[in-house]
Amino acid sequence: MTEPTMASRMRRVDSWLGVLAMVLALATLVQGFLNRGLQKDVVEGQQQLAKAQTLANLDNSLIQLLAKSAVDNKDQALRDLLARNGVTFQARAPVASPANATATDTVE
Repeated sequence: MTEPTMASRMRRVDSWLGVLAMVLALATLVQGFLNRGLQKDVVEGQQQLAKAQTLANLDNSLIQLLAKSAVDNKDQALRDLLARNGVTFQARAPVASPANATATDTVE
């Protein structure tokens, strides 16, 4: 048996390195496709969160308007409805406007 020459060893090493490069390139492509699928899922989740936040803001605004209406109109039925649904609030005293300011107020 003859020992392989240095040139034939180099050709084998080159061949194996070429195969390894192809396998790594294929693995990179597969990983890229998997990442695109994950990115799509993340974007959909972010859109759902944004939609939920918008609805939560709308819900809070609606509750505030209902509470204000209950106070302004002295609507006990609306107060009771809000209370049954876990909304509690207290009416605030009106803040004095500049038109109601007394003559002793001065601006420096």
